[in-house]
Amino acid sequence: MQNFLAKFFLSALLLISSSAYALSPEPRIPDDAKEQRAMKLFLEVRCLVCEGQVIESSNTEFSLEMRKLIRRKILEGKSDEEIKTELVQEFGEDILTEISQKNNGFLLWILPLVFGAGIGVVVFRSFRKK
Repeated sequence: MQNFLAKFFLSALLLISSSAYALSPEPRIPDDAKEQRAMKLFLEVRCLVCEGQVIESSNTEFSLEMRKLIRRKILEGKSDEEIKTELVQEFGEDILTEISQKNNGFLLWILPLVFGAGIGVVVFRSFRKK
């Protein structure tokens, strides 16, 4: 009985460990510093198929290809900014998660303040009338 349990647990362990490799089909960059750069970029690039999800956590074919492309460009010696610029040129501003200064992204920061000030004025006037 102990022999059976040992074989069962060993088989289960091998099955679990081999399935971990199936979760990540794309090859990694051997240099850890470059792989970390790639992982950082994966968090800054959106999957255009999954409505805003970053390519780091997306399993779509588009995200897989984008991760391969980014790794290849890093191995070619391109900087993060060069890679992002090329992606924007090919796919448009929506590919990046960061707010672009060219698109007046400051409005996204100002509008909540304006909205909050408007609510403050309404509340102040309602208390002043009482």
